Amino acid sequence: MHKSEEAEHLTLSQRLKKIWKIVGPGLITGASDDDPSGIATYSQAGAQYGLQTLWTAMLTLPLMAAIQEMC
Repeated sequence: MHKSEEAEHLTLSQRLKKIWKIVGPGLITGASDDDPSGIATYSQAGAQYGLQTLWTAMLTLPLMAAIQEMC
């Protein structure tokens, strides 16, 4: 069976799971900020890099909390 034939035989749930694996990290990243111009950028970055940049949250979260407290 060729790859194109295998793709045709995927069930709906398998297709949705495949789509969510690709789109999911981008949507989560895009939802992390309410800036309308940033949502597309964050979604693209999340879709491209997935969870690879999640380690930066350990550094930026305390800094963002400190700035929020000062404000």
